[in-house]
Amino acid sequence: MNLARWLWLPLVLGMAGCEPFDPWYDFPANDKRLQFIGRMDFTTPEGPTYAHPGTTIRFRCDCTGVDVSFEDKGKGGDENTNFVNILVDGEHAAKVELRREGGMIRGARALPPGEHVIEIVKRTESYAGTIRFLGLSLQGSLLDPPPWPTRRMEFIGDSITCGYGNEVRIYAPTYTEPNTGYHSENEDISKAYGSLLGRKYDADVITTCISGMGVYRNLNGSTGEKAFPNLYRRIYPGQDKPLWNTSLFVPEVIVINLGNNDFNVRDESNMPSAPPARPFQDAYKAFVQQLRGYYPKAKIVCTIGPLMNDNYPAGRKHWTLIQKYVSDMVDVLHEEGDSNVYYFAYTPVLTDPYGEDWHPTAEVHAAMAKELGAFLDANVF
Repeated sequence: MNLARWLWLPLVLGMAGCEPFDPWYDFPANDKRLQFIGRMDFTTPEGPTYAHPGTTIRFRCDCTGVDVSFEDKGKGGDENTNFVNILVDGEHAAKVELRREGGMIRGARALPPGEHVIEIVKRTESYAGTIRFLGLSLQGSLLDPPPWPTRRMEFIGDSITCGYGNEVRIYAPTYTEPNTGYHSENEDISKAYGSLLGRKYDADVITTCISGMGVYRNLNGSTGEKAFPNLYRRIYPGQDKPLWNTSLFVPEVIVINLGNNDFNVRDESNMPSAPPARPFQDAYKAFVQQLRGYYPKAKIVCTIGPLMNDNYPAGRKHWTLIQKYVSDMVDVLHEEGDSNVYYFAYTPVLTDPYGEDWHPTAEVHAAMAKELGAFLDANVF
């Protein structure tokens, strides 16, 4: 008899006494048991492609492990590498860096046995690039999807709403330190105020945000067709087509946070300058009316802050001005018969720590969600 076989026998017998290994099963991107939340282009081969942060794939499983397959269409590097979060039963379980070459990537492992609701959330804004979802692998079985939430909310804004740089905390003793530039790994939409409010109200959330954009003029001074309202329906902010079908997601509440970039365009003295009042208000009013055309029953909250204050630039009173600009615009809409538009101002952030490039930290986003949530509780919901 072959001695080698006898030497292997104790190992085989020992393995027979181990706990059984749960197999892994692959599921394609078009499986009908997957739920998709957000602006997605379903015309791309093999799976949907999308750009905006917070766009989510949700499903229910009886599983102990989740791996994901994506193609990162960003350019790579510190600014253009995309990340997704894997949330398990509403709690963060994994941060996954995507790869340009695509393929299956390790996700969340060693989950408690049993049923779970899994959400795969794009952490990074459109500036980091688009991503294409190609499928997933489960150590367990894919179940029928969870019930859809009854509430829907949309958060519209610039880099603040995107969660730009919110995962770092930078102190500014010389007031130069937060000038870091954008690093995609330090942005987490799940910690931004809109996502936090979505969890508070058990609502599905779409976040439509583009860094550097304004309601009348952008940070680079461009206006008209290049300002945010004219990009609103784009699935990919940098492309004219395809356009988002607004009937696919009808929000109960829309929160707008635009205007910060309008007041940060540099003038001839290289200081932030205020936009002219009438063009700013006309553009903002037209955008609210544009949204009203898409969503006749939505309650629209026009918010400002929290990054502006009257301390900087000295003597220009930008915080006072934007409060008047936006509150007066909302008053005009009320006079014209739209009572479902609201005005809200956050408490300004006056001291460090900051996120990247002077943006709110995750802690400030939590404070924003608490402050706005109290207003929504009292006046909107």
